[in-house]
Amino acid sequence: MITKRTFLTALGCDTAGWYATRAESVAPGYGLEWRFHTGAEIGRLARKQLGRGTLLPFAPTETALNATVQAMGNPDDTLLFEATFVAGSFIARADALRRGERGWDVVEVKSAIAPADGMASDEHLDDIGYTAFVATASGATIERCALMFLSRDCRLGGESFTELDVTDAVLQRVSVFGDRAPGIAAACLAPHRPAPALKFICRKCEFFASDCLGKNIPDPLFLLPRLSAKRFDEVKKYQRLSALPADVSLTGRQQRVLDAIRTGVPFVDPAVLAPLDHLAWPVSYLDFEAVAPALPWFDGCAPYEVMPFQFSLHVCDRPGHAITHHEYLAPIGGDWRLDLAVELIDRLGDYGSIIVYSSYEKQRLASMAKTFPQLEAALAAIILRLVDLEPVVRDGYCHPEFRGRTSIKNVLPVVAPELSYSEMGVGNGEDAAGLFALMTVGRRDPDDQASDRQQLLQYCRLDTLAMVTLHLALAGLSRGR
Repeated sequence: MITKRTFLTALGCDTAGWYATRAESVAPGYGLEWRFHTGAEIGRLARKQLGRGTLLPFAPTETALNATVQAMGNPDDTLLFEATFVAGSFIARADALRRGERGWDVVEVKSAIAPADGMASDEHLDDIGYTAFVATASGATIERCALMFLSRDCRLGGESFTELDVTDAVLQRVSVFGDRAPGIAAACLAPHRPAPALKFICRKCEFFASDCLGKNIPDPLFLLPRLSAKRFDEVKKYQRLSALPADVSLTGRQQRVLDAIRTGVPFVDPAVLAPLDHLAWPVSYLDFEAVAPALPWFDGCAPYEVMPFQFSLHVCDRPGHAITHHEYLAPIGGDWRLDLAVELIDRLGDYGSIIVYSSYEKQRLASMAKTFPQLEAALAAIILRLVDLEPVVRDGYCHPEFRGRTSIKNVLPVVAPELSYSEMGVGNGEDAAGLFALMTVGRRDPDDQASDRQQLLQYCRLDTLAMVTLHLALAGLSRGR
């Protein structure tokens, strides 16, 4: 069967749709597990707000389909949840199906916050459009289509959702999807892969580098940073960076990346690195991990409000020489936010540069200052001491093995291969947030709490140790070593 994910993937590329049809499922990490939990919880709350209805079986497919047909034929069933539709090779499930005067309303529940301008995104319209297309093709009469979003005013214990009528836009998609469906089915279910073509959407395709056009290609065009769709269309005929003509028009940063990859020689600009020689010591290296629950945990919080739950802080008296390490990890239960902010202010003191990587820590500190006005002056003073390493790397040091990226996860393996996230139980920020969130809502075994907390501490500690090591490497480059 062709699912929604496969169909929407194939809309952009038949080849990607073919791969998606055959993709093996992988065990979710903590971040994805948390998203699954969030989706299930939002679905449960949405059903509660929609009212009393019949929750239909999800699997096996034949049972789910028969239950849907039977319920739709029963006039007493006016609200159905998880209705299953099959039309040819396509299968879809509606979050909610509401009986109307002349047919049915299809309601899709989204975890996103309601759009401020009342205009649904193409992604959300495509999502419900597929469901409506399969329902219509299966013989159902669709009267109305609605998206159910988290309310912008949602707060702890209050009304959670708002509904947006998108009938006209969705019915247009039903027509388009109906026209495209035969071709998509033929491509996705074909025994052999459809011939791929290089497109701008390849840059984010999960199959591009592993199975498709990017496989065994060391220098795809997508390594150029901030590559726009327009510029891609101008250069896509060259397929790879090594084939670009010498007179191709690029930004300064793109040209640096291209030159580094072509020559294998890193680009270094001592003038950009020089300010790192004039920091106020001792220097602190700060990293936050934060969680952003869709459904507020604390009074006054909005949906997806970002809340740091952890920090790591290495302190050095010279480049590469750590003299102290501080760390904080919130307890499970209760509102830790003020405690974390006070602890951080105390550990940072009132003197010394504070190195961070990206603007994320600055944003979190500014947000804390709004949440706790009594700490605003102290947090504002900390913000003035921040030194962001990422722009220094972006503009002052371009290594061919960075592959056009400046994220610390791309930079660290080059400057410090001995420091690796690959063997860690928590190896990225999404999984760190996911694990803490799962612990907080009771979705982790209490017997694993000690090891879970240790994983979080190790991950955040490596983030700041990475900055210590990177700063040492950049200091050496600035002095020509």
